Amino acid sequence: MFPESGVVPGGAQPLKDWHNLTQERLDRLRSGPGEHGAPHHLTAGREKERDALFETNGFNALLSDDLALDRSLKDIRHPKCQEKRYAAALPTVSVVIPFFEEHWTTLLRTVVSVANRSPKHLLKQIILVDDGSTMKAFLKEPLETWLAEHVPIAQVVRLPERRGLITARQEGAKKVTADVIVVLDSHCEVMINWLPPLLDPIVRNPRTAVCPLIDVINKDTFAYSPQDNGGRGAFDWRLYYKRLPLPPEDEARLPEPFENPVMNGGLFAISRKFFWELGGYDPGLAIWGGEQYDLSFK
Repeated sequence: MFPESGVVPGGAQPLKDWHNLTQERLDRLRSGPGEHGAPHHLTAGREKERDALFETNGFNALLSDDLALDRSLKDIRHPKCQEKRYAAALPTVSVVIPFFEEHWTTLLRTVVSVANRSPKHLLKQIILVDDGSTMKAFLKEPLETWLAEHVPIAQVVRLPERRGLITARQEGAKKVTADVIVVLDSHCEVMINWLPPLLDPIVRNPRTAVCPLIDVINKDTFAYSPQDNGGRGAFDWRLYYKRLPLPPEDEARLPEPFENPVMNGGLFAISRKFFWELGGYDPGLAIWGGEQYDLSFK
């Protein structure tokens, strides 16, 4: 049994359509910059400010500021995903989002998308872990004030100095009280009905780590589009992470989940109990690049 929610795991589960049809209908009526995941372009005369922020962040942060924090996304899922039903009883979730000197609007858009597109009774915590940010004042008290007013389920854990992405993620996991840990990056947006597909396989087998297909947000225009290559994780002989196409038999079974040799380290769901049974992350890991192998090989 999942202790926090009381959900009993197992293969035979009653099914439910988890779509929030009211929210989806309202989203379809929205208009404005970047709505429905459409590309946006800055007006002329802002190039100098754009370039300065791009150099700092690695993406068009000035353009991000033009977009609504709760912008709508076009449903680009596999057509069969739009019809699929999942276990009617799902465990509770704590979402862990480590960040370091993240831009204000991209961080908040990540949080807002999680809060708005998750079933309220499943989402217990959003845990932001500040990995020793020092350069951006808005990531200090203004962030906590904004979250308290707009997303009170979110909390900020602050590390006294920079300790690296993996350590920050692990420190966030230590604060989790829900049944399932979901890890996300600090500049992403979750899709319609994103959470039940991650939780359903864990209900059926709690010793499972589940990875989403990771869509693409264009760094220049913030256009939202599906990933353009395979969904299976692997690595080459230099231990560089690679994505491979699905075998024909897995392709034919979509949207059923498929086995994945190597998980993506930045976005996944795992039972809190199972994560700690695996020992969490190796304490020698600090910066990103090896964590996906650490958990996958375990």
